[in-house]
Amino acid sequence: MTGLKKPHVHPVDEAWLALGAEPRTNRTIEIVDSHIHLWDFSDPPYFADSYARDAAAAGISSCIYVDCTMGYRGSGPVELRPAGEVEFARAQAEAVPAGINVGAAIIGWADLTLGDAVGEVLAELRRVGDGRFRGVRCRATYDPDPQAGYGAGGPGPGLLLREDFQRGVRRLHEDGHVLDLYAFHTQLREVAALAQCFPDLPIVLNHIGGPLGIGRYANLREQVYADWAAGMSEVAQCPNVVVKIGGFAISRVAIVDAAGRALPPSSAEVAELCRPWVRHCIDAFGADRCMFGSNFPVDKVAMPLTTLVNAMMVLTADLSLADQQAFFGRTAMETYGL
Repeated sequence: MTGLKKPHVHPVDEAWLALGAEPRTNRTIEIVDSHIHLWDFSDPPYFADSYARDAAAAGISSCIYVDCTMGYRGSGPVELRPAGEVEFARAQAEAVPAGINVGAAIIGWADLTLGDAVGEVLAELRRVGDGRFRGVRCRATYDPDPQAGYGAGGPGPGLLLREDFQRGVRRLHEDGHVLDLYAFHTQLREVAALAQCFPDLPIVLNHIGGPLGIGRYANLREQVYADWAAGMSEVAQCPNVVVKIGGFAISRVAIVDAAGRALPPSSAEVAELCRPWVRHCIDAFGADRCMFGSNFPVDKVAMPLTTLVNAMMVLTADLSLADQQAFFGRTAMETYGL
């Protein structure tokens, strides 16, 4: 089973990652990873057994599978082909032995610009998910910069504010589902506007709001941070939005960049690189509206999963136990109905 397309995926060097192996520091807090992918876009493929090994080392008990265009059906009505990914994710989840719940919930994809007609697609996603399907991810990531944005393969500008898209969001909400949303920091005002239009819809903002760090933004980190922080503070005023804390090694974000390093970064170094971004999210949203999400295997190019978890433990060490439990597990469990 293969994906609809093969996005560029940086190779993962397991031998190099082993050079930075750390023991896990957490032994008491339950960890739910709110954002993983499984695919054959990499060599070797990263399937549920691969993630289960990484998660066991890091002390993770369960995870949320999030769409990545993997396993779409090769025939049938175009609008229903994404159901193949939910079928794939469910099969992966069911193939993992007891111990780590890989794919405890599944976030798929549907074309929300279908408006009311998206109801048929959602029904099919529910059917093939067999109790695991929880919602849809929208990738609204647009930027006119050809390096920062996704070009012709990505969405156009203003998707979140389009009438047809919002009709689809309304149907998603009526059917009782969650909206996962990936947007860049330059679009956070639109994210806030969408959240205000649907104040009772659970919206999960992916990858700390997508601060861009390449293309025209590569040498503007201070300005990007200022713009991003202001935008995140505005989104945080919408109580129906929670934010995923992860995606630090996405090439477009580039907060943790391990290219050319002799050794992987330590958890202490990762914590320092991520500190201003993570702490602003916690300050703006509150720990109970933040959820840990590894974005593996994408972020595995830069660090082992245990290193990432240890770094997040460092950044939340001063929080109350209740807030730590929310950050690492409870918020994801409540949002996705685990």
